[in-house]
Amino acid sequence: MRYSGLGRYFATVLLWSFLSAMPGAAQIAQIREIVSRLDKELKPLKPRMVAVVDFRSPDGANKVQAHYLAWLLSNTLEVDGRKKFAVADHRTFDRDLAQLHLTPEALIPGDPLRSAASSIGADVLVIGTLEKRGSSYFLEVTPVRVLDSETFAPLSTTLESTEFFESILRPLPAEVPRISAVSHGYSMPSCIRCPDPSYSEPARQAKINGALVFEVLVSTSGEVTHLRPVKMLGYGLDERAFEAIKRWKFKPATKDGTPVQVIVPIEVTFRIE
Repeated sequence: MRYSGLGRYFATVLLWSFLSAMPGAAQIAQIREIVSRLDKELKPLKPRMVAVVDFRSPDGANKVQAHYLAWLLSNTLEVDGRKKFAVADHRTFDRDLAQLHLTPEALIPGDPLRSAASSIGADVLVIGTLEKRGSSYFLEVTPVRVLDSETFAPLSTTLESTEFFESILRPLPAEVPRISAVSHGYSMPSCIRCPDPSYSEPARQAKINGALVFEVLVSTSGEVTHLRPVKMLGYGLDERAFEAIKRWKFKPATKDGTPVQVIVPIEVTFRIE
């Protein structure tokens, strides 16, 4: 794993552990449970390609969170349903829709979907809505056959919110300096105790390699007090990295020799060899 800047610190994550008892695991387990039910709904349709559309937010819930959960569900469906049908890469599918000037609202059953059917590479779509209810989120997903716009039984679940899920939206303090290199009298924080995050089971099964990035606020005592994902990898790896990083301990940054709090980019690389 590494955190970036001129003074980068490198290490490689080589752990292949299964899902463990951690705050984000419950939400991921709930996603896997709804994917198991969805898989049973899709099997009789014998789809060639399934694509998950970004979830809509009828109550104005944040679209970034709706996108993230659609991506996570797509990742999980890819892993759990890989022997039955292909699953479109969610980010690629999003880009393709953007190039076609299609929005999630245009892919609900009816005339808009029928008009767009010839342009969609998948024969079954999974559409859904995400609604915040107090401290939890209500998710409902529905399979839709593209050819005739026929919908099938909707599936729903209530997802626990997590510290990671809320951090997607929570901005870091604007008054804290952001540094990515030794400059302007600042020294970079250095790692004292930074254990590697472990692989999630979906990522291990899919043999996912890649890097993700967090913005991290390191206090004057070297503690991680805030962090926020800015580049995510999916498959539950972002949650794993979040839970690990928030427990890291640093030698704090200094400015002209005095400890100061700073925000630094931390890049975590997952690699299966």
